[in-house]
Amino acid sequence: MVFGILSAFTYAGFIFFSGKVAVNVDPWTRSSLMVTGSTILVLILFMRDIPSVLPLEQNLLTTAIGVSLFGAVLPPLFFAVGAPLVSGGIANILTSIELPIAILSASLILSETVTPLQWLGTAIILAAIALNELDTNLFRIRKHY
Repeated sequence: MVFGILSAFTYAGFIFFSGKVAVNVDPWTRSSLMVTGSTILVLILFMRDIPSVLPLEQNLLTTAIGVSLFGAVLPPLFFAVGAPLVSGGIANILTSIELPIAILSASLILSETVTPLQWLGTAIILAAIALNELDTNLFRIRKHY
């Protein structure tokens, strides 16, 4: 539960600051700084596990190139280009699509088991983001004078 709350705060911070900080910086520079910071954080967190991986193994190298390109290089680049062009709310809704895609990919590509409870949690998260960002008057009581 604590990791989920921490994840929510860091995700919200990422969305907020992506649309506000250094919006005039070239997207290539901006995304390369984001990826570099992420790499440093991952290296610090998983430093104990790095010596156990053979870096020149062919399957690992091929997988690493694919994962890094589609998971760490292209998304921040596209987000750096697009986030300043839309409002924070729309950017939040668009990036929330990442969650069901990640779960679907884990199920289809990696053959991981995804339980109905995980899908329910995903639906609750998406509904909460959509309700928060769509700015509807669903829950406001109108006073008739």
